[in-house]
Amino acid sequence: MNCNICQRPTETITCRGCHKAIIVYLTNIPNLQMLAADHIAPGRSGSGAASAERSIGVNVNALDYSMAIELLAILHSWESEIRSARQLTPPALLKKEPTTDAEVQATCDFHLAHLDWTMGQEWAGDFYNEVKELHSKGMAAAKQFVEQPRRIPCPTDDCHKFVVIDAENLMDDVTCFGCKQSWTVLRLVALAMSNP
Repeated sequence: MNCNICQRPTETITCRGCHKAIIVYLTNIPNLQMLAADHIAPGRSGSGAASAERSIGVNVNALDYSMAIELLAILHSWESEIRSARQLTPPALLKKEPTTDAEVQATCDFHLAHLDWTMGQEWAGDFYNEVKELHSKGMAAAKQFVEQPRRIPCPTDDCHKFVVIDAENLMDDVTCFGCKQSWTVLRLVALAMSNP
């Protein structure tokens, strides 16, 4: 059997990796929505330089995500689908949450509570992709960036592997998985810089 999200072989409908990922997405979305409000004032570009474009005085992505209009529209449409299929109380008969933040939290809690059933549906891949995209937009709006590991080509002759380094810890030893050579991060960076 293959995972209904990533198509990798698995013993269950959805593999553990995809199941854990969507739990993380749904758990983080309410927090990202609140954090986005702290980044409504425009900042500098990703390079640290001021943008050449004239600012309108608002970070539109952060404003949009903090207001949660698109976020709630997507999550509520899936919630409505689940409520209908499972014969639960229709959304129109539910008490409205007092704030947008509470509404985002409530719909994410609903999706987490019904996640096992949801991931068994034929449309689970579409649900997963939309939640993942909402999470990505939230990460960008709240300026929560996950640093990618840095990789340097192995300096050993005839080894075409990459060595993963932590630039914060220059005195740590690192080993190439291909040729099994070891260096300190500082030495490896020096070798990489001296080799065109």
